[in-house]
Amino acid sequence: MLPATQKRVNETRTFEAPNQDILLKTIITTLQDQGFNIVKVNLDSSEVTAQQNSNIILSVMTYPIDRNKFAVRVNGQIYNNFSASSTGYENIVDPVFYQKNFFEPLSRSLFLQNQPF
Repeated sequence: MLPATQKRVNETRTFEAPNQDILLKTIITTLQDQGFNIVKVNLDSSEVTAQQNSNIILSVMTYPIDRNKFAVRVNGQIYNNFSASSTGYENIVDPVFYQKNFFEPLSRSLFLQNQPF
């Protein structure tokens, strides 16, 4: 099991965006592009929850660091029939999963959004 600090490092990246609303909209679009259905959006806490194929749940939170710089933290759970948990969901701890399935697509979306057409 990973220490909490290492888990937080694996789940968090810093992004630049014009403001937090645009960042949240880009997160929602990125999740949808990755095949996730948006389950809940809480603008007050800057949190988005999404589900993919009833077996993966991601929760994404953002918080400001600077004027146009934001920390984005994502944590996920995957359904496992053989899980010891009563819900059958286990935390996703693989940093490659987060990088490949969320952070890289989000980075591309933010980059493309800032390109003139």
